Amino acid sequence: MAGDTNGKERYTCEDVITALDKTKGMVYLAAESLGCSHTTVYKYIDKYATVRQAKERAEGRIGDIVELKLINAINDDKPWAIQFYARTKLKHRGYVERQEHSGPDGEKLEPLVIIRADKVTSDSG
Repeated sequence: MAGDTNGKERYTCEDVITALDKTKGMVYLAAESLGCSHTTVYKYIDKYATVRQAKERAEGRIGDIVELKLINAINDDKPWAIQFYARTKLKHRGYVERQEHSGPDGEKLEPLVIIRADKVTSDSG
């Protein structure tokens, strides 16, 4: 695993790829399994396309697993899953939650300031 540190990198790309595959793309866990810092793994990801692709592949696989679980929850008629899917994947069909940042008919909102007289004190006597 570890190689000569005389000007050479300590790990091969394959070492880092194997660690990322084993940890499903989790950088800190991959670093722990290699016995190095997370910054070392990030440097390999930045420097080598094959390592970057391995991380993306692992993250993509986990994303697919998560999305499949969401679809399964939808198939089981779980309201939270149906609602989440509609809000995130069906925006183009109008399933969008909006917050109004204007008054009625697009008018400017005027801030409301309440000053409580019972909290005001005076030092003058």
